[in-house]
Amino acid sequence: MKKLALILLTLLIVSCSTEGKQEEVVRELAKKDAIEKLQLPEGTAFNNENIEVTETETGEASIGISYLVKVTVKSQDKEGNEIVKTHTFNYKKIGEGGLSPQDYELISFE
Repeated sequence: MKKLALILLTLLIVSCSTEGKQEEVVRELAKKDAIEKLQLPEGTAFNNENIEVTETETGEASIGISYLVKVTVKSQDKEGNEIVKTHTFNYKKIGEGGLSPQDYELISFE
């Protein structure tokens, strides 16, 4: 019985670790896509407060996982007024592993 509990605990820890890594991959992919799609300067820096990742399950794909990423971009106009815009990126998991940017496909962005 102890062996079974140890195996289940190990699987739980590994799955939580993988999930965190998948969200980090999606976060980095969203940073790259935000710079590219929104035509931001190449040196644009983001921090974790600017990017919110939400995992949702869908019945469409065989893997059935998609990620909704909200990227907040702060800038200033010519007069020095702060402008805050939030853009939404929708990614679908298309690969099995989820630890590579190629495992995700950008579905839409606003």
